[in-house]
Amino acid sequence: MDRPARPIWIRNAMLVDPAVGNGEPARADILVRDGKIAAIGPAATAFRVPDDAEIFDASALIAIPGLVNAHYHSHDALLKGAFNVMSLERWAVRALPRYFPPRSDRELRLRTLIGAAECLRGGITTVQDMLSLWPLTSRQATIVRDTYRETGLRVVLGLQLADTGPLDTIPFLRDILPAELAAIVAGPPPPPDMPAPLAELERILADLPAQSGDRVTWAVCPSSPERCSRGLLLRLLDIARAYAVRLFSHVAISRVEAVGAHTIFKDHGGSPIRYLDSLGALGPDLTLAHGVWLDDDDARLLAGSGTRLVMNPISNLKTRNGIAPYRLYANKGVRPGLGCDNCSCSDAQNMFQAMKLSVLLAGIAGRSDDVPGARDCLRAATADGARALGLENTGRLGVGFSADITFLDRDDPVYRPLNDATRQIVYGEAGRGVSAVMVDGRFVVRDRKLLTIDEDALADELAELMPAVLRDAEAVRARAERLDPYLAEAEARSWAVDIGMTRMACE
Repeated sequence: MDRPARPIWIRNAMLVDPAVGNGEPARADILVRDGKIAAIGPAATAFRVPDDAEIFDASALIAIPGLVNAHYHSHDALLKGAFNVMSLERWAVRALPRYFPPRSDRELRLRTLIGAAECLRGGITTVQDMLSLWPLTSRQATIVRDTYRETGLRVVLGLQLADTGPLDTIPFLRDILPAELAAIVAGPPPPPDMPAPLAELERILADLPAQSGDRVTWAVCPSSPERCSRGLLLRLLDIARAYAVRLFSHVAISRVEAVGAHTIFKDHGGSPIRYLDSLGALGPDLTLAHGVWLDDDDARLLAGSGTRLVMNPISNLKTRNGIAPYRLYANKGVRPGLGCDNCSCSDAQNMFQAMKLSVLLAGIAGRSDDVPGARDCLRAATADGARALGLENTGRLGVGFSADITFLDRDDPVYRPLNDATRQIVYGEAGRGVSAVMVDGRFVVRDRKLLTIDEDALADELAELMPAVLRDAEAVRARAERLDPYLAEAEARSWAVDIGMTRMACE
């Protein structure tokens, strides 16, 4: 999707940018040229408008920086609504690609499109897709990249790898699981022609490099410190640095993981953060997702090293992980971004939900009335989310920044009366008010219509595809149910271990 040749003059918008000044809205015109915000002023007289500029009347709209979904997985976009509330460990053996047969090229394309469509319609202009491909092949990675390019979405596309399974990461499971079920928890054997994952990863980065100005860029994703052997983790660090791409990983998601960390990282005080620090992994080029079960010392290490963090409140609630300590991170200077996570454990790529829950959960996690508030969470969903992805040139409404802008309908009832724009965006908006979306200076949604994806054709194709997807999902569910009693016992034993911190309302 190319940038528009003509400049665009956005007239009389109400601008709300939590990273600017006191965050109060201001009326202004915006000139967009070559994918960038070229000028902002109180009226057209503040700058020269080119004669050939396209005029976009935004007098009934609120303009905010495009929302940044800083942690997402497209690989289960077709499983939204498939699961009720369950533990992370039970969910994982039902939803992760490792437990499914290899997927078709057609399915990869369709699930990428449906995820991108939901993001764009919800005002999301940028995502970090931590993609698991089973097996990892350059052909399928190319399909996902090229599909994203068609949609116009800005994407940091990370390829996720791991080499350590649940028997070695879930405490107590190896002791109680019958031998005949070990193959189920490990997942189906790899296809005989599966390429070596590390070699394939390097082939992708070497042969398919992002071009200058490309909206889709690559990243390297060790799944988590405990799911990667030391050797694999060090190799992935080397690859990321050799190809100058970012690293993304998960950390400290569930209480079960926190208990396991005390054994796996016992030489580092039970802390995955101190372990990563010992490997030289911490720093501004690393972004960690979740961070529910980290302590004050971990937060200080993250802040001091400049390591980025992304919180995912909705998926953490649905998979019973607890409440990430947003106030702790904010007070230490970590400045988390926000993400919506998997489609099958959050069910919606909706940053308005993520913002609202972040504020409200922080309010019940302690008795203090201080940060975070609405403005903090809007910033987490924009500028701080962009920072977490290494995209400091977006997430702001400022001259020189990428023209990634979300427009909200100020005539929607949620803004009447308009008492405080930021609070009403965070506490009241649910996505219904998204009227237009611009990415890289081009409209991808206008008058509530998605311009880059044929949604009717997509619906028809999905209707053809879904019976096969659901058959496979049912087979995976039936196998996973055999593991449930043992996973429940491992979880119960883990809950009996005192780890010196509380992140659950019921503890």
